[in-house]
Amino acid sequence: GSTTIFDAVAYRVLPENVESWRDETGMVNERGEPISYADMVPLLEKIEGETGVRPYTDWEPGVQRMSEGFTKLGLPLEPTPAFISLDCDHSGCLQGCPTGAKKGSLVAYVIPAVYDGAELITGSYVTEVLLRKTDGEKGLEAYGVKFRSRDGGTRTLTSKVVALCAGTLQTPQILLASKVSERAGHTKSSEQIGRNLAAHTLSVTFGRFDEVLNNWVHHPLSAALMNFAPVAKGGFSFEMSTVNEGPINFAQALADEEGVPMYGERLKRVTKDYRLMAGILIAIHDANDGRVMLDEEGREKIYKPVTSADMVRIQKARKLATEGLVAAGARETYNSTLVSHHVQGSCRMGEDRSMSAANSNGELHDVHRLFVCDGSAIPTVVDVNPALTIYALAEKVSQYLLSEGCTYLRG
Repeated sequence: GSTTIFDAVAYRVLPENVESWRDETGMVNERGEPISYADMVPLLEKIEGETGVRPYTDWEPGVQRMSEGFTKLGLPLEPTPAFISLDCDHSGCLQGCPTGAKKGSLVAYVIPAVYDGAELITGSYVTEVLLRKTDGEKGLEAYGVKFRSRDGGTRTLTSKVVALCAGTLQTPQILLASKVSERAGHTKSSEQIGRNLAAHTLSVTFGRFDEVLNNWVHHPLSAALMNFAPVAKGGFSFEMSTVNEGPINFAQALADEEGVPMYGERLKRVTKDYRLMAGILIAIHDANDGRVMLDEEGREKIYKPVTSADMVRIQKARKLATEGLVAAGARETYNSTLVSHHVQGSCRMGEDRSMSAANSNGELHDVHRLFVCDGSAIPTVVDVNPALTIYALAEKVSQYLLSEGCTYLRG
């Protein structure tokens, strides 16, 4: 992917999450052993080096105030690791980066690849993976893609390997549109395509302070509290400070104590104090209980429940966030509506074919030469921002493709 719309947060996957991958889908390392956090560390370190991950210590006034508050509660904040170089001039972040300081995949990988000779076909949309029968054990292999080009025409492109990186929601849609399950005979693994969707259900707790903070000027999530991120310790995490980058976005998110979107005179009053606001983004541990589907006419259908367990975690997190804001000096606090980011897991990696769509190298169990290497491949939900994990799993796939054990790219 090449998006510039992201918060540049670069947390490492938690060891508990990698253990869950091993237990849930039977994911293994390159030696065929059950995967461990130690196997992920070299991949994570490589990506951190290539993207310049650093602790983001340029804390804005809102974070400085909240740091004081949470320290009073015995919960000191930590700098957020970020894909942001020292060139950052605090002139914008979520919607892009005018200085190139935010080292997303566009800056760190796509542009250098173009300079190295990669051909980038823009304004085009893949509609189908080209499949054919083989004499091998799987019976199917990918040999290219069909796509709609910029001029509206339908074209094909053939290749030795197809790597789908269309994202957790679009990758399974392409595979479903390509009739992988039907052509594979509805195997257990092919039926896993589109299943096991997870996402971070998010909420924001805002605080109004006496002084002008202008928190939209700096990086929106420069500090964090990860003490409660593992599910055994609560299953929620805090990142701060956020004010939803603009009064319109802020106003759209505001909700009352019951979670009903705020409206009327109260909404006008609260929005007018936008410059005085600081906010805490709450993300909760999720279950892989959603699904991506296509209806009879090929249109996407996405199912993802918010459960009673989710709401219990959200309420506990909101309570602690409010305590921290009040301790920091907030005069009033407000909640937001629920939103969802960080979708993961719709084409999971693993060796258990009844629980995964692809093997531990990212290759579909039922189709030779067809790989997934985006958020869809994450076996079970990652309890932190998954960006760095996605990079690392893509690196794992690329290392396999270039290894002695893979012959697809030779000759």
